[in-house]
Amino acid sequence: LGRACFNMAPVTTLGADAHTTLMLHAYKHPTVAVNGVLLGSEVDGGVHITKAVPLFHGLTGLLPLLEVAMLQIDEYCAATNMTIVGYYHANERQSDGELGHVARKIGERLQSRFNPAVVVLVNNAMKPTADKLALTVYSLVGSVWTPTSAVKLEGAEQSLQALAKQLASGAQHALNDFDSHLDDAARPWLDQKLALV
Repeated sequence: LGRACFNMAPVTTLGADAHTTLMLHAYKHPTVAVNGVLLGSEVDGGVHITKAVPLFHGLTGLLPLLEVAMLQIDEYCAATNMTIVGYYHANERQSDGELGHVARKIGERLQSRFNPAVVVLVNNAMKPTADKLALTVYSLVGSVWTPTSAVKLEGAEQSLQALAKQLASGAQHALNDFDSHLDDAARPWLDQKLALV
């Protein structure tokens, strides 16, 4: 019998560094949409996310700039033996919990490159806890992005404590995305060294 008969969805595991990075990105720009790419691997039919690469804040759907960023990410993945496994997005309005058109389209594009790519929607109106992360993970079922409850944060308690410390110290202000790199090429964005956890 297949997985659907038992309602057993593959698990999406979020590494502490990836979770901290995507949350810091959302907290750095709380009044505009932010997005990024998730790197990792497939494990037992699910996705293990080990790194988040922040892309844009404000205008998140600029295709030419996204193409440039994706070429650089592809090169980085080849050099580090990583795979693009998903996409993350935080909406502009804290009350907006919809997975928008841009997020769905980018997710579909990534799904064509890596099945089972996921899309993570950050709920920037919510404070994460070990029992309830401030995000929703979507997987493509047929042609519809569907929320999955099979999500795990590695070392949840310690990861969330580390995130709280990072926010208290203002670490989100040191985080660079591809937008920041375009403003100042000296700002690293692919392999930035933040003391995350």
